[in-house]
Amino acid sequence: MAVNPGLLYPPIELAHVAAVLEKHGFEVVIHDSDALGLAPDAARDAIVAEKPDLVCVDSSSTSLDQDLALCRGVRAASGVRVAILGSQVTYTPGDVFEHENVDVVVRGEPEFTVLEVAQRVAEGRDLRGVLGTSWRRTGAGGESTVVHEPEREKIPDLDQLPIPSRHLLDNDAYRFPGLDGPVTTVKSSRGCPLDCSFCGYTLAQGLRFRFRSPAHVLAELVDLHRNHGLRHVVFRDPIFTTRKDRVKEICDGILRERLDLAWQCETAVKTLDRALVEAMGKAGCRHISLGVESGNVEMQKLHCGSKLLDGKKTAIDFAKCEEVFQACRDNGVETRAFCMIGFPEETPAMVEETFDLVERCDPDQVQFCAVTAYPGTPLYKMVRGEKELDYAEMTGFRALEGNQFMSADAIEAKIREGYRRFYRRPKRIVREMRSPLRLAGKVARYFTLFRKRA
Repeated sequence: MAVNPGLLYPPIELAHVAAVLEKHGFEVVIHDSDALGLAPDAARDAIVAEKPDLVCVDSSSTSLDQDLALCRGVRAASGVRVAILGSQVTYTPGDVFEHENVDVVVRGEPEFTVLEVAQRVAEGRDLRGVLGTSWRRTGAGGESTVVHEPEREKIPDLDQLPIPSRHLLDNDAYRFPGLDGPVTTVKSSRGCPLDCSFCGYTLAQGLRFRFRSPAHVLAELVDLHRNHGLRHVVFRDPIFTTRKDRVKEICDGILRERLDLAWQCETAVKTLDRALVEAMGKAGCRHISLGVESGNVEMQKLHCGSKLLDGKKTAIDFAKCEEVFQACRDNGVETRAFCMIGFPEETPAMVEETFDLVERCDPDQVQFCAVTAYPGTPLYKMVRGEKELDYAEMTGFRALEGNQFMSADAIEAKIREGYRRFYRRPKRIVREMRSPLRLAGKVARYFTLFRKRA
């Protein structure tokens, strides 16, 4: 599901899975209904028309109901096995099997699990013993039970994965707000050692940082640029600069290969410094999204990955935070600050500290999200208990619940206040007026965002 009309990422997870399948001799088709603009029934018919032996559907929290309906329709129309993958189904596999939705849930990292499922299907065998799956077993009397196989070990060496099968995608269809031309995504590492209480990245990827070598990443960048004509790249690593030396080698390789790339990434303040920002800027980095999360020390310690990479327990260094944003400005790298509002212990005064920090850092953009407890996260275990979930509401645009200091409505009001405070400052208005078209796009997006909260 596309987040908004100006943003559509390629299904790079499926392209990684497809590359592994193709390497082992399988014929693969990737169907992207968002890119094609197809309604659910048309998507079902297009998939069935391919006459597949196995269908694997990628899912997200906000579109899970639609994803399951598609799975159900494809199963009924084709009679083939249907598998589903994604972070949320990894942690709620039992619910997914209701209403005859799917045959298999692929839990965790999908590449080698889907490969083994495909091999079993090709051999006409059941899925007994396929690690990382939950699957439906039908008894002699027609009754069905769900079998949860043990977890599959995380892929230790990501260099053993082939580069994604972008030849199966319509690469011109993917876009990002503010970028003129198609965009693609790259995952150069997996896992995040910071363990923020609210973050869903680690649900499938784990806490241990695993990375592709610079040479392996460069091979993908060369392929997407020279073979597919792409130059806008969004790195989708949880914390792109976890290993500074590795990022520096990637930057050196981009310059050595003379790749005309304009790229961006997400990372943490504590893994950046001025020297690395300078190297990234020279290699084509145009934007960095930084997890600021909170301007309150206690919220940082409780929820915001306060363990540094050496294992010491500490909060973010707010002075360094300001220095990193300044380094980005000095090197022509735009910034976005990600901030969370509505932690369980957070008071309105603590939120004000976040607003103050963001104003001191003065990023090019800011994003305030309501704290959301996704199943499987530490925060979910803290606050959700056995409550019913409405996945479609888990967008970060709305507060699903309040805390002892603020109601859900009060949290949303604080978010609106944060945007008004940040963008209505005279200094900010002057800067925004330098790019009228871009300003118009921001106004339209934020108007839509506020309207959704009304």
